[in-house]
Amino acid sequence: MTLRKSIAVSFAFGLGMSLAGAAQAADCVRAGAGAVAITKDIATALAKEAVYQTISLDGRKAKGSADVSCKYVGVLTDCTARQAACK
Repeated sequence: MTLRKSIAVSFAFGLGMSLAGAAQAADCVRAGAGAVAITKDIATALAKEAVYQTISLDGRKAKGSADVSCKYVGVLTDCTARQAACK
């Protein structure tokens, strides 16, 4: 195999791998779920569990860690967890 053909083959292989990565990234979603509880710790744990269940029931696998944001509503805490999930 000549050097020119070798370069063309490796470029085509690299391009194919990039397109496969793009197709895989397109099959990912950002799942979210919320929970309300008396304390922030309980609301955070429930929100993380809810997003985990949402991802599992959709037949996806979690990617990375869950991002949790909380706000106080009166005496209760409302937390929302979001996490990337891929098939």
